[in-house]
Amino acid sequence: MKPLYAFGELLVDALHQQGIEEDGLAIPGALFYPGGAPANVAVAAARLGVKSHFIGQVGRDQFGPYLKQALAHYGVDTRYLRSTDAPTPLALVSLDDQGRPEFRFYRSGSADLVLPAHKLPSPTEFAPGVVHVASNTLTEVDIRRVHLGFVDRCLDAGNLISFDVNLRLGLWPGGNNYREPIKAMLTRADVIKVNHHELSLLWESEAEQQLLDLAFAHRAQAVFITDGAQPAEVVTRHGRYSEQPPVVDVVDVTAAGGAFCGVIVASLCDDQEPDWAAILARAVRAGSIAVGKQGAFPSLPTTADLV
Repeated sequence: MKPLYAFGELLVDALHQQGIEEDGLAIPGALFYPGGAPANVAVAAARLGVKSHFIGQVGRDQFGPYLKQALAHYGVDTRYLRSTDAPTPLALVSLDDQGRPEFRFYRSGSADLVLPAHKLPSPTEFAPGVVHVASNTLTEVDIRRVHLGFVDRCLDAGNLISFDVNLRLGLWPGGNNYREPIKAMLTRADVIKVNHHELSLLWESEAEQQLLDLAFAHRAQAVFITDGAQPAEVVTRHGRYSEQPPVVDVVDVTAAGGAFCGVIVASLCDDQEPDWAAILARAVRAGSIAVGKQGAFPSLPTTADLV
């Protein structure tokens, strides 16, 4: 089985909770969960039996050591996790009555954005495998250069690339400057995961067909397209498959995408020929399990959960 290397942001999700009253003042509460899209996928894959590594950077503050410990607790190798004096990124998370999160990010000059290229491992140092990335390390010029350069070196070293678009508009300081960097990643990815809303932001018309034309003109083997409670699809060069998510009680959808991608990358790490329809069905099942609990890492299913 191939190893997984997830590169990107590792952050604290401060999930709003009912607080306390002190001297007549209502003091809000929060639970500090570990999170970050690539980190969620690293944990999801580890819980499915993959030798999983995380590549990124946290701060030397009260959150950095906690996040490193959390990754290790869930079986993720942290040898490539760096630390710096810049702060660990923080997301304030509130959930609506359907479990959908609203994020407010505190990320200015944060540790994940100031990771220099020389702190990254050389792909020649590790066994070829699957490298998973998302778009939040494309948001600013310096980290975008680091991100794309690392992906290119990983490709040259024979790794497969998994890309979850995971577009968070609030993280892009220039407004609409997300299209070209994300499209640059789409040309580099072997497997892509995107949702319908993200497609509508990337292209103004015929978005799905434009994505497929771009992806299959380059490296892509498969494109996974999700739409919340509506059927998820995977499109390959040879066919198209659909899977209806089951009806479940939703608590928190934060980890749904990570669970979904975890199944995809775990399947890519397997040395067998991909059965894309079966991978889609398993990914949908994983996502439906993940929405039943609060917090990202604790919600991610194990192999036993998917039986």
